[in-house]
Amino acid sequence: MTECFTSAGFRIAVLDEPPAAASARERFPDELGGRSSFLCFLFFVLEAA
Repeated sequence: MTECFTSAGFRIAVLDEPPAAASARERFPDELGGRSSFLCFLFFVLEAA
């Protein structure tokens, strides 16, 4: 995905992961543990180069 952005002439200004939802922490306590983020969605802020 990042290759597509950069080859199209964009610069990635911000890459962010949302925090895990409380319901996900309740359902998967061992998998999420003390992690502050949960790789499910990635948010990109792109700038035209």
